[in-house]
Amino acid sequence: MPANSTDAAPRLDRAEKHAEVVHRIYTDHRANGDARELLLAVAYAVFIAPGEPGRVLTTAAKALRGRRRLDRLVADDAPRYEPPSAAGDWGPGGAPGCEAPRLRPYVYRPRVKVTGPQEGEAVLLRPPPTPLLHASGGFAPPHVDHRNAEGICGANSHHKVLELDPRTGWTIPHWFCKRHVDHAERVTGQVREQNEAAPEPIPNRGGLLPSYFKAHWEKVYRHYAPVSWKPPSYGLSADDWPDPGNPPPVRPRRRLRPV
Repeated sequence: MPANSTDAAPRLDRAEKHAEVVHRIYTDHRANGDARELLLAVAYAVFIAPGEPGRVLTTAAKALRGRRRLDRLVADDAPRYEPPSAAGDWGPGGAPGCEAPRLRPYVYRPRVKVTGPQEGEAVLLRPPPTPLLHASGGFAPPHVDHRNAEGICGANSHHKVLELDPRTGWTIPHWFCKRHVDHAERVTGQVREQNEAAPEPIPNRGGLLPSYFKAHWEKVYRHYAPVSWKPPSYGLSADDWPDPGNPPPVRPRRRLRPV
């Protein structure tokens, strides 16, 4: 009986710790669905599952029903900075609209069907496809177009300028159309010196496993993450990263002085 009581005490202690960690995971706003699933599986392997010592990730893989899914979730938790989707290499149709200032208000002009005298004489090789209606017949444009409300051009963009935040190092994309190339060149010159002095970007993805469990996470991340991954200078744990809303002050640039 005393042996059973001594064995039950550690199990009860682990169960209480597991409940506390699970509560923290569910209330952590930084964890999305995949990250929460990974954290719960590792917590189960650490506190509940009867696995082998030092084989926590193997037990977590069984809980996730697949080693391949564990590999993907751990690689996705590698701490890094991901720029916004608007900073990608978009084509003219998918890029954000031109943000140059608008000189004349935008006026909605509905498309008019173009007909010709030879339209009835044409011989169709195949029946025309069924037209796809993107709006109802009684569609009316908004009272105030967003281009007029924001005072921007809004045309299809072809030129991209990337600005780096001087405090966080995060990327701020700017897009311009063909008619506003001069604005793109002007903004490029304005942000050149600022981008050179910008700090390393604060990570905005991953880093949750080190926030809950102690391990040699750099070695783990190097095994699962892509070869190009490098540990950020801010640390591996998301708890150690500066708050983007209140980043550290900008350090002045060092200048060489003549001796």
